[in-house]
Amino acid sequence: MNLSFLKLHRSLLLILVVMLTSVLTLTLSYGHYKGHSQIDWFDVGGEGGITAMTLLWIFFILLSRPKGRVTNLLFSGLAIMNLSMTLDFIDEFVYYSNEQAWLSTIESIPAPFGMILMTMALYHWHQEQMTINQQLRNRERFYREHQLSDAISGLASADYMKSQISRELNLLHHSLHGFSLLMLDIAQFDRFNRQFGDAEGDKLLQEFAQVITLNVREQDLVCRYASDCFIVMLPNTELAVAEQLSVSLVSALEAFSFNSSDKAVSYKQKVHTSLVAATHRDSTSGLLSQLHQKLLTNKNLHGHTA
Repeated sequence: MNLSFLKLHRSLLLILVVMLTSVLTLTLSYGHYKGHSQIDWFDVGGEGGITAMTLLWIFFILLSRPKGRVTNLLFSGLAIMNLSMTLDFIDEFVYYSNEQAWLSTIESIPAPFGMILMTMALYHWHQEQMTINQQLRNRERFYREHQLSDAISGLASADYMKSQISRELNLLHHSLHGFSLLMLDIAQFDRFNRQFGDAEGDKLLQEFAQVITLNVREQDLVCRYASDCFIVMLPNTELAVAEQLSVSLVSALEAFSFNSSDKAVSYKQKVHTSLVAATHRDSTSGLLSQLHQKLLTNKNLHGHTA
């Protein structure tokens, strides 16, 4: 579990601890224990579970998000709602004298304010998400599932690409244009890994993926298919147009200069490609097999085997 974001929120965690400590101190100081026979354990389980779940939500928000307005609003809304829930939960164990009856009266007051803040947070989160969706369009297309993403490049995985190819093949009967697939392979990547190490190899793959994403169209889908091999799906794109896009993309990739982490090495990579256009008779496995065979042929023509 990556705790890097959690470390950014020490001040919010401190606020939460101080708030809960103050509530517990106040209620336990003025309250009187009901006694075991007077406690409704079903209510304890229900209200205690809700209180614990709210704290867990706060933890995951702080674990998952950087600092910012949306994070602060989400935290504030849930923390204030948790205040009401904590007071309600403690009420199951203690009762107050007439002088301190106000503690029972105010327990429901924070919750509406917390819900208002949560509503504001969700609105701003929606605005934020629209921006992120636009940035991730080339990586996700129609479906978001982190298990279908490649951990190194951040692109779609091979399984997700296969599912999208199958989807496009099913839609071919209703489309005016077919689609094309472009495979890209970094020449001599194995040699690069041996020379500079796996960490630098992963960094090259990440930056290579970023260059691809920046140079494809909004409707295109990019995936890391295997090792140093990438596939770009080009929807509603005939082969002639796909060839033009391929030339442009390869030019951008070969012009890109990779710098090692210590800036001691600058490396420009050569790129092998293959391209196929889908037809009604094709299958997903057949298209991928065509791509792979064409790539091997192109590698052999240029005298490279890796």
